[in-house]
Amino acid sequence: MRKLSLLLTLSVCVPWLAFAQFSDELRDKPGTFEILGRTEFAAVPGKFTKAELTANMERLTALTSVLRQNEVLADIKGFACRMWFHRMSPAKCEYGVPASVTVEFCSYFYNKEKKVVYNTIEPPNWSLYVNKADGILTASNGFDTGKGYFTAPLNKKTIAPGVDMYDGEYFVIYDPSRPDYWIPVTVNEAFACARAFSAKETDEFTRNLNQQFLDNEWNEIPADYRDKPAYFGGGLARVTYANGYGGQDSLFPRIVQVNPAYWNKSLPKSAIQIITLHAVQNKPYLKRNLDECLKYPDRGSGCDLPRFEYSYGIEDIKKLQSLIGK
Repeated sequence: MRKLSLLLTLSVCVPWLAFAQFSDELRDKPGTFEILGRTEFAAVPGKFTKAELTANMERLTALTSVLRQNEVLADIKGFACRMWFHRMSPAKCEYGVPASVTVEFCSYFYNKEKKVVYNTIEPPNWSLYVNKADGILTASNGFDTGKGYFTAPLNKKTIAPGVDMYDGEYFVIYDPSRPDYWIPVTVNEAFACARAFSAKETDEFTRNLNQQFLDNEWNEIPADYRDKPAYFGGGLARVTYANGYGGQDSLFPRIVQVNPAYWNKSLPKSAIQIITLHAVQNKPYLKRNLDECLKYPDRGSGCDLPRFEYSYGIEDIKKLQSLIGK
């Protein structure tokens, strides 16, 4: 019943599954690789020249060659691997062409005519970001997008020169000879954002009440800490001066911003200066996900993304460091 329920649910959400037939034998079918011609890489007027974008495309293509050193992408089986690049809008403090590189895992299956085809309708995918120092965090960890403030995990480990890991799953690949890629936002700066947001409240009673709450929270912050790094926690302001509370530490993430001083402006704008990505490194957890997917024979050739996620490890990530500054 569980298997039937799963397939029925997927069939409703993804129409092609209603007639798709996965098979174990397709899991070993040699796959293909292509960089899609529909790459979304249109220039923003006045930001980058055609020559800069063309040169950056060459660097992103070189990046895909490094990605393909991973065992699943080096010997593609059971799926068509398609990569595409998406031009992103640069932030004020950033330099260089920002982009995402997306890998699509288009699994082979038998269609209703019993022909072998592959899925092109919203296939499972995985992405990394180039020249977006906040790329892995701002979508879910934003604090004030207007100011460019976001939250960063406290648990940081440098696993190789120029490769930092946060919480065992978020990675920043950078030039270690430069200034820090993120810098702290002070309590003063973060609290000012809270006051500015509260001032936009149109209801006078609510606005005054919020002001009282903020004043009380501000008065509880020791004066010596107001120019020190801020953490995401506390009350209405969502700002605190400590990373813990009630005897517990490491509860609250840091509030940070991208450091304008990190970028080397003597390099061409096409160069890769920083890479950010999300790759969970809890291998037992990933193995359980993969085994669960492979448990169903008719889903076996639809498990290509879990196979990649399980295989993509620290050594793969370290290889990306060779691209920085090029």
